[in-house]
Amino acid sequence: RWIYVFELVQNALDAGARSIAFRLSDEGDALTVQHDGRNPIDEKDVEGLSQVFRSTKGAASVGFMGIGFKSVFGRFREARVSGWDWTFRYEMSQVVGEEYGDVQIDPLGAVLPIWDDGIAQPEAGFTTRFGLRKRVDSAANLQSDLARLLSDNDPTLLAVLAASNLERLDVDGRVWTLSVDDGVVDGCMTATARSDGEERRWQLFPVEFEPSRAAIRRFLEYRKIQPAEKERERVYAAAARARRVLGVLLLDDRGVPVLPRRGRIYATLPTEVELPLGVHVNADWLLNISRTGLGEIEDDPWQRDIMDRIADVLASVLGWAARTFSDPDAAKAAFAVLASPSPEASGLEAILAEERWLSRLRELLVDASVIPVWTEETGALGFAKPRDAIVPPVPFAEAFEAQPTLQPAALLRGPVLVHRVLGEGGCELLDRAGLLAEMSSSDLGRAWAGGLESWWEKLEDEESTRRDSLFRVWGVVSELTSENAWSTTNLPCIRTAGGAWRSVDESVFFNESLPSEREPGGPETRRFMEPFIPSEDRYLAEAWSGALRQRVGRKRGEWGHLSQAWEWIETRARSISLRELVESAVNGLDASPTPEWSVLVPLGRWAAHRKRHDLLIQVLVESESGGRGVPVGDALLSEPYVRGQSRGCLFPNTPVISAAYLEDPGPADPNEWRTFFQAAGAKGALVVRPIEDRVDRWEREQVAEFLGLKPERIGESNNDGYVL
Repeated sequence: RWIYVFELVQNALDAGARSIAFRLSDEGDALTVQHDGRNPIDEKDVEGLSQVFRSTKGAASVGFMGIGFKSVFGRFREARVSGWDWTFRYEMSQVVGEEYGDVQIDPLGAVLPIWDDGIAQPEAGFTTRFGLRKRVDSAANLQSDLARLLSDNDPTLLAVLAASNLERLDVDGRVWTLSVDDGVVDGCMTATARSDGEERRWQLFPVEFEPSRAAIRRFLEYRKIQPAEKERERVYAAAARARRVLGVLLLDDRGVPVLPRRGRIYATLPTEVELPLGVHVNADWLLNISRTGLGEIEDDPWQRDIMDRIADVLASVLGWAARTFSDPDAAKAAFAVLASPSPEASGLEAILAEERWLSRLRELLVDASVIPVWTEETGALGFAKPRDAIVPPVPFAEAFEAQPTLQPAALLRGPVLVHRVLGEGGCELLDRAGLLAEMSSSDLGRAWAGGLESWWEKLEDEESTRRDSLFRVWGVVSELTSENAWSTTNLPCIRTAGGAWRSVDESVFFNESLPSEREPGGPETRRFMEPFIPSEDRYLAEAWSGALRQRVGRKRGEWGHLSQAWEWIETRARSISLRELVESAVNGLDASPTPEWSVLVPLGRWAAHRKRHDLLIQVLVESESGGRGVPVGDALLSEPYVRGQSRGCLFPNTPVISAAYLEDPGPADPNEWRTFFQAAGAKGALVVRPIEDRVDRWEREQVAEFLGLKPERIGESNNDGYVL
């Protein structure tokens, strides 16, 4: 019943009004509507107000068969019209039944104008006046009807009215001054509404188009326009005139869009039809008889022409956003206008999901620099054409979101889509439109051909920061390998200790740290191993592998990517153990024609410091010709590491481990060496073997002698005697 408010606004706009005023009576039971329309009321207008199922507005407007004005009779029984020397009224009489008190209203009065000289004329500044009286429902709240005109939650109608050239709207004393900036610049313009210190602003996106012949035919049928021969040229020209679809975005005080979850369809008056997109759309839609929804959509060429231009509105919105916003958060707010229509939906949304509409959107955007990207030149937000934008897979997108300092454009060698700015809905819509193609494994291989040195140099100077950035990249590659089933073994993204870039299957890492300068025997052992250690251009720096190993098992949270990176390297790169290096070095010593056996001593000291007896493969032993090396299992653990020389007698043909190990630096305590050599497998280890004997109870002296004690200190035995 409140739709009459919007119908009177539409009538005023059709009359060329710049100012409209609504005023409630003091009692709140009557409403006066006035406007300053420049088009005089003539006989045809009175006919149009009086007729049903036929409109006299002409082909330039989109009224629906004279029903618009009749909507006032859903709320009132009397409507008074004055202006341009006309004063007449419509009044529906009512009869109250005698038996039950039922009220019967005669609708004939809604189409029979009655001349009335007593009707008040429009106030100064207005040309036309409607006085609405005698509410059908005496309890009806007319204030709530007016509240629908200017909703606190959605003031979009103000922008639509401003775009329709309305300059002033007075709603029962609340006056809004409306304006639109001069002209359309880059496909958009700004509308402003001010009232009592409050200001609202909108960005408007007008799209002009000429209806197709099929659309014009449908429009004439809808309006039931059959012009006389002498009027055909004028009527058909009016029907075929250019039309406009208007996109509307509310702006905050910073000029950033404040988008609805779903946009609304307007035909000047708001309808109950929603869009899956975050923009309101006003157009000359053909409405249903209730004026709250759209008429037939699927097979209606007029409605289709308008729906096609919603793609143009979106293209204009994206172009404006790309020109206006360099801040990612502001740009994200603008790109939230995009969403992917559901093919399972019905009505308008289903049509927006069709390939036909998506194809139009693709044609409009294919050469437009509207895709938000990270740029290599500045490292800041920029915009690129769809074909130039690199769409990273989700693991990369998430990494760039978590750590923008990764320099996405430098890493992937081109403008990289900023997923969070385009948004999930935008990514899905543009993907369905064929405008975005996610980077493939081969694409990444081409981008990283030759390594990542140029990217590495663009990172921050702090070495640990750069290292952690590379670790995050490795974590992403690991995720691509496991979840996207990418082949990543040929990507030259492993930076070696020597600064070279190798693929993971060409790389080497040490599963333990190599001998260091600070360890006993470390410098000599490192030199001993050196010929058998791969070149620095092949292996991962020990500090890096150590840092990664510390994070193993942390799948979630801040360090999860480090754990992923290490698992990827550990699984695919070649691992070299200390045992492997020692064996290679010792085998090389064995094969040498002039071996320097003395190096086995610092090797032993270093192994003892590490508490790694498994690294003691050979030891230095004494011989008549001087020291030489033998496998540790072939050497005797004797003096000076144990007391006495009995072992030498027990193993007369076994070479004895050299005393050189006791020299500094290294363990000084012979017992420590004894324990270490013994654990390594040297011969001569002490073994306790019980040999049991039994003597009678009276042989106490024999027991005392065995124990080395005086007989009187030996206790008495039981009848079983003593067990020795």
